[in-house]
Amino acid sequence: MMIMPEVVVQKILAQGLKELRFNKPAFYDVFAQFAQDELSEDYGISYIDEVWKWFSTTKIPIIRAWSLNTQQIPCISVHLANETEDESKAAVGDYFGAGLDNEVGTGVFTVMVDIGLHTSRAGDQVLWLYYITNYILFKHKLTAERLGLKLQTFSASDYNKDASKMTDNIWTRWVRFRCTTENFWAAEPYYTIEDVNVDAAIGLEQARDLATGLDVDPCEVDITKNQGILAESGTNPGDEPVDI
Repeated sequence: MMIMPEVVVQKILAQGLKELRFNKPAFYDVFAQFAQDELSEDYGISYIDEVWKWFSTTKIPIIRAWSLNTQQIPCISVHLANETEDESKAAVGDYFGAGLDNEVGTGVFTVMVDIGLHTSRAGDQVLWLYYITNYILFKHKLTAERLGLKLQTFSASDYNKDASKMTDNIWTRWVRFRCTTENFWAAEPYYTIEDVNVDAAIGLEQARDLATGLDVDPCEVDITKNQGILAESGTNPGDEPVDI
């Protein structure tokens, strides 16, 4: 199985937004500091009410970065920024272990996923969307872990106007999500040997190799009398015999 980190992150964010819209107490917990002590003089519960009204009535799609356009603002974009094989965690021959039907190969990668928070108007909406995203990434860490994203961390840039969309007054803040993934695939298959024919055969082509005991003179061995030991797989009848 190959882990697709950008797909997982997109799903985690979409699910997190959906759940948070149905959990108003949790939303107010996210922004509770606005009503704390000295901050309540400038913000307070009324400000949190304003943030909740915006969040609960505004559609915020989770899109792939190449689908970004001004008609979808506000939105969250997701794209794979970097995926590098982690040499410090490399396995010899990419070997992981034994599976049921075959050996299992593995590859460990360090992954960077860029999450773009895009809003219009002033910078407040970018601020709100950042802390909502922050909450979701922490809240759903175990889900992301189960879906293959290990050792998750992230960092964020300052928010700024997107210069390429300046006339549309688009504000963006980027979150760089970092994690480790481990991919698995079916490697060498196992052969099931159901029957071994050890009967001697004659009139064959000369053998390429010859092995004898110390009590046998190699010059006296007829190398056209036996083909060696062959095994037939019972999985696919009619397959060519396999040399052992």
